[in-house]
Amino acid sequence: MSYIFNIFIVIIITTILLLSKHFKIFLDNKVDKHKKFAGKNNSYFLGGLIIFIFLFYDSILKNDFYLFLLYFLFFVIGLLSDLKILNSPNKRLLIQFISLLTFVALLDIKILETRFGIVDILLQNNSINYFFVTFCLIILINGCNFIDGINNLLISYVLIIFLLILIYLGSYIGDKNAIINLAFVIIILLVFNLFGIIILGDSGSYLLSLFLGLNLIELANADILISPYFVILLLWYPCFELLFSIIRRSSKGKVSYNPDTNHLHQMLYRFISSSNNLKQNLNHFITSFIIIFYNLFSFIIGIKFHSHTETLIYIVTANIIVYLVSYNFLKIKLKK
Repeated sequence: MSYIFNIFIVIIITTILLLSKHFKIFLDNKVDKHKKFAGKNNSYFLGGLIIFIFLFYDSILKNDFYLFLLYFLFFVIGLLSDLKILNSPNKRLLIQFISLLTFVALLDIKILETRFGIVDILLQNNSINYFFVTFCLIILINGCNFIDGINNLLISYVLIIFLLILIYLGSYIGDKNAIINLAFVIIILLVFNLFGIIILGDSGSYLLSLFLGLNLIELANADILISPYFVILLLWYPCFELLFSIIRRSSKGKVSYNPDTNHLHQMLYRFISSSNNLKQNLNHFITSFIIIFYNLFSFIIGIKFHSHTETLIYIVTANIIVYLVSYNFLKIKLKK
């Protein structure tokens, strides 16, 4: 990665932030209850715009117009959500699904195997495969948006996935430079996000998770030695957070798609905050660090068994058990 690119990115991010502060645009007013966990200070949902600028640049280099349109659509959907113009979760989900399905078909994005007999037979049909890819990406995108309630959590989560793939599985990556460059971009965002100055917003979480999902599908398809369950391991946390939240809310007769403040990271944050007198940003850091450290440990084990499906299934199952036990522990402690 050239020093010119690094300097250019720093200048772009700094300029966008200064302009936003001067004209008071992209300011997150935190009117939603679940957003108050992201800090009390003025925050700017500039993460989406900054990531989109990079993805626009990357799409031009690849001369891929369809890919650019896909990124553009999800940036607009997220931005409209951030601006409180597209408030309906139902409408956002419908637009996401239609957009994804259209471009998954146009770009011919497929999952080649799941190592689950009947599913692999069904995936031989192109239409079913496109619907399956769309469903998986929808779960990932909205799951990542769910965990983006604590500063640094989503950015750090994606960053460690990028770094581990580059270090251990770099030979399987088709476009390594794009991942390296985006990793540098989000490292800078990480610093601003730590202090709650720049947040990803819906637009940023949508784009970051979409880029991650597309590249992990490509990674899984690159070599038959990489088990698809390795990708599931990398993405288990945001995806399970979404699925568990839907089950949890539905069991209580609540609307499953409305945001709340009972996600694992929010409960852990409340528990940590109630146990000390540290500043809010430090409690954000501690919360993110605990979740990221656990997942990093899990990923490092998983990388050593990236072709062993059975072992990977055990690791994912263990992670889900740890999640459920931790959730119930925190639930009991917070009630007291």
